[in-house]
Amino acid sequence: MRALHYAGCELVTSDRVAEALLDYVVTLPLNQPPERVTIPALRDGAPVVAELVLTASTAIAAVTTNTRETVLDGEDYAIEVLRNKARRLDSVGFIFHG
Repeated sequence: MRALHYAGCELVTSDRVAEALLDYVVTLPLNQPPERVTIPALRDGAPVVAELVLTASTAIAAVTTNTRETVLDGEDYAIEVLRNKARRLDSVGFIFHG
């Protein structure tokens, strides 16, 4: 599990969701309007649905935790959506490779 630090808030999510989210953020072009994404997470140990507003300059940190890996409701769907969004941007040539 990883703790995501976003807009002064800490959310804990699975490694897979955190990786998909970070991979997506780095694909966002500077000139794209903000994107809203939803991910499953834990906040103070309780399951939550987190809605994040992202741009190319969104600061998100993902830090490993001692929390035992937990399957979160909606995890696979959130990962699929994030991966599809990143592939969509890649298909129009927005990803910076370097």
